[in-house]
Amino acid sequence: MSTALYYDDPFLRTFEATVTARRGDEVALDRTAFYPTGGGQPCDTGTLNGIPVLAVEKDDEGRIWHRLAAPLEADRVRGEIDWARRFDHMQQHTGQHLLSAVFHHLLHGETVGFHLGERIVTIDLDLPRLTREAAMRVEQEVNHLVWEDLPVEARFVSDEELARLKLRRAPKVAAPIRIVTIGDYDATPCGGTHLLRTGQIGPVKLTAIERYKGGVRVTFLCGQRAMDDYRRLHETTRDIALRLTTAIDDLPATIDRLREENKALHREVRRLRLEAMEHEAPRLWESAPAIDGIKTIVGHRADSDLESLRRLAAILRTYPRTLILLATTEAKGCRYLAARSDDLPFDAAALLREALAPLGGRGGGSVQMAQGGGPPRDAATVEAALREAVRHHLDQASQHKEEA
Repeated sequence: MSTALYYDDPFLRTFEATVTARRGDEVALDRTAFYPTGGGQPCDTGTLNGIPVLAVEKDDEGRIWHRLAAPLEADRVRGEIDWARRFDHMQQHTGQHLLSAVFHHLLHGETVGFHLGERIVTIDLDLPRLTREAAMRVEQEVNHLVWEDLPVEARFVSDEELARLKLRRAPKVAAPIRIVTIGDYDATPCGGTHLLRTGQIGPVKLTAIERYKGGVRVTFLCGQRAMDDYRRLHETTRDIALRLTTAIDDLPATIDRLREENKALHREVRRLRLEAMEHEAPRLWESAPAIDGIKTIVGHRADSDLESLRRLAAILRTYPRTLILLATTEAKGCRYLAARSDDLPFDAAALLREALAPLGGRGGGSVQMAQGGGPPRDAATVEAALREAVRHHLDQASQHKEEA
């Protein structure tokens, strides 16, 4: 077994040890301050004799293996913990204990899952729902307990002492059992590394609440992570306020006003586009080429949307012997529309499907008018496919006429 120095002193940053086993790029030590991955907490990183430690794991026999970035030749090593990472993990993990305890005390919510990631931390609660008001009440209580600077103690306990303790949750492993207590407020089994006082946790901020597997998932940040997040949000908010030439406190009202103005502008642009269609349709029909006496209006219109295409096609199909196949590009990809005048026997939906086949799109509709969509394509590719589809469709119609 490897002696776990992190249990005796979670603030130990350097140590000396002896290599007891090797396997590939991994070594086991007789003693180590490197915490191995487990209990929802990622492992420590750092160096052994200056060689980066990439991962740390504990096997079933109690040996702690350190995976290295390069071979380690020496039998005696000097280990150094990446202290910023260790302290961050202790802030998040101790903060999680306190947060889970407050959810238990205030809302009778039990923590059923915990994940400590590189950027965020989450707990899963068995609550059916969690309102913003209740979450803010929990957040406030957690930070009050941080300010009280309660002592945090982690120790292995005997069976007799374990029986006397009022634990928030039962142990998941067999003896020896390690209990983490936060003053008189909380006691729970845990094998992770923890701070010595709640004041070291720093600010605790809940950042997201979502439904998850019938319960609630809460995302939160503690300590330096919370400070970094606040700094980022403050700088972003300040930058937005400067761009909008308004005060930060006035941002919601300013954004609401701009949204309404934007909606009004969009309505006006749509009205003008549709109005423009009324004037453009006659000119477009007059200039369109005629194939076998059929006016063919084909192309990609970069300045239109699907609603404009529908309006334009509705006008054009009132002209005699007219075939229409148009496309435009919107945010999610290309949109297509096929139509024909009532005096033509063609199937607009069939023409559209033929045009979309090489473009990876899909569509459908009636024999008079059909529409569809597909992935983004450049205008030249779209126009070539549309023209080829019209040419082929008219050739087939001509052959059927001759055969008849």
